[in-house]
Amino acid sequence: MNKRKIVLLSVALAAAISLSSCGGATGQNSGQAAGQNSGQNSGQTTAAGQTTAAADASSSAAATSSPKQPAAPAASPSASAAPSASPPAAKPTATGSPDAAAGLASFTFPDGHLSFAYPKDWKVRVVKSGPAADAPNAPDAVDPVQAVLADQTGNELLVITSGAYGGGASGPVLRTVLDAAPVPGLMDTAGEQLDFGFAFDSFAGHPEFHMGIRRSRDFEPDPENSGSSQVNLPHGIMETRVVFGTPAFASIDSATAWMATEQYRQLKRLMLSLKYS
Repeated sequence: MNKRKIVLLSVALAAAISLSSCGGATGQNSGQAAGQNSGQNSGQTTAAGQTTAAADASSSAAATSSPKQPAAPAASPSASAAPSASPPAAKPTATGSPDAAAGLASFTFPDGHLSFAYPKDWKVRVVKSGPAADAPNAPDAVDPVQAVLADQTGNELLVITSGAYGGGASGPVLRTVLDAAPVPGLMDTAGEQLDFGFAFDSFAGHPEFHMGIRRSRDFEPDPENSGSSQVNLPHGIMETRVVFGTPAFASIDSATAWMATEQYRQLKRLMLSLKYS
C-alpha cells in the first residue's frame, strides 16, 4: 500500500515537473516572440512614419511654393548690341524719299497729284507760270507749275510742266524710235497708256531729236502722225521736255552712243518714275 502511494506520488511529481518545464518554455518563447514582433512592428512603424513625414513635408513644400518658371535663355555677351531679326529701316532724307538707299530723292508738285524720283545730287527749281497768254479761256483752277531739273553742275536737263491748259498740233512725220517703255504710273484721261520715248523726227525738212512722255501710239514703229508732247491728265496737261542743245546730236549714231551714258539712264529712270495720284 505504501509502495503504491509512493509510485503515484512519484508519477504526479514527474508530471508536475514536466508541465512546469513546458509552461516556462512556452512563456519564454511567447515573450521572445512578442518582444521580437513588437520590436519589428515598432521599427516598421517608425520607418513608415519617417517616410510619411518626408512625403508630407515634400507635399507641403510643393503646395506652398510657386510654380517653377522656365529658365530664361542665357544672354550672349553681345546680346544688347545684337541686331534685330529684320534690318533697321533707313533714315528718311530731308525730302522723305523712300528711295534714299538708291541715291534718289522725291518731288511732288504743289497740288499733290504728280510726283517723281530724281538723283539726290540734282536740283529742282519750281516755276509758277500761270495760264498761257494764248489760253484766255483756261479754267480758274488752272495753275501751271514747272519743275526745272539741273544736274550737280547746274546744267539744266529737263522741264516737267504740270496742270497746264491748252492743246498741241500734230502732222505727218518720219519718225525713228530709238527707245521706248511704258510709264507704270501714268495713263491719260482717255485711259490710254503713256510711254517714255527717245526718237528722231524728220518733219517738213526739219530734223529733231526729242525725249519725253507721250501716248504709246506716238512711239510705234510707224506712227501716223507726230502726236504731241502734251498729254491730258485729270488735273490738266502734263508736258515733259529734255533740254537739248542745237543741234542735239550730229547723227543718230551719236545719239545712240549717248544712250549708253549715266546721264541718259538717270533721265530715263526719272521719267519712268512719274506717277499721278
